[in-house]
Amino acid sequence: MKLIINILIIFINFTFISLSDEQILKKGEQIFYGKSSCSNCHMLNAADGSKRDMDKKRIIEVVTHGYGVMPAYKDVLSKEDISAVATYISKVSKSWKNKLSSFVQ
Repeated sequence: MKLIINILIIFINFTFISLSDEQILKKGEQIFYGKSSCSNCHMLNAADGSKRDMDKKRIIEVVTHGYGVMPAYKDVLSKEDISAVATYISKVSKSWKNKLSSFVQ
């Protein structure tokens, strides 16, 4: 009986973790395509075959402090929002690209 209860507890914990991860990804997607309009300048899956994966830590750094012509978003987005969008980008992006790279040198 104790074994069944322990298995049930583990299952419930993993279920809540999965739901939490899904919620974070959904929030990140909403920020990327809506709230902050990241998609106006950036593509997650460039068709040119480039393979520029970015890890979550680097994305957080760039979004927080800015990079090149990209402004800092530390005063626009909360730390939670920045983490959510960084999680989304790092999980779904296969070939990160800046749409403006052809125009901005």
